[in-house]
Amino acid sequence: MRYPRFKTEEELLRAILRLFPYNSYPKVSAIGGRKINPDIDMLLIERTSQYQRTIGYEIKLIKFDKRNRGISWNSFYSGIGQALLYLRNGVNRAFLVLGFHDNILNDELIDEFLDQLQSERELLKRILGNYISIGIYIGYLMTIVWAEHDFHPPDERTKLLSEELLHGKFTFDKRLKGE
Repeated sequence: MRYPRFKTEEELLRAILRLFPYNSYPKVSAIGGRKINPDIDMLLIERTSQYQRTIGYEIKLIKFDKRNRGISWNSFYSGIGQALLYLRNGVNRAFLVLGFHDNILNDELIDEFLDQLQSERELLKRILGNYISIGIYIGYLMTIVWAEHDFHPPDERTKLLSEELLHGKFTFDKRLKGE
């Protein structure tokens, strides 16, 4: 098998956290003392001399659907919806990361899924408004669609959340970070 497989999204999250050892925070559940829904699976804070940016990573496992005898796209669509909500919760960019469940028994199904995703690449980029990236975890993060712009919150509530994220005023799962 060429593609890594995972039993749970948390297993996939652990693998992704290893790619980002600094300034990454798993399972952000509250910002400024206020619960958020959905949780941000992983928050990355990028700081350079030119900018500061927060990127929320939504982690989803693609599974085999026994009824349809093929790969289910449900996690993909659900992930896009959650990534959009991340923008509402103050992140500047969102990144949907897809991994593969261990119930997918052959790589040909994954190849077909990836081919279909690649063929829809331009359409996805136009629909997602340049704020949401999509990538596949294959031992490293392979980007399919790249967000080229930061989302600047249009309202005061979201601006406040964005500032609180940049200033570290959030709650995350320290247990996962420490591993």
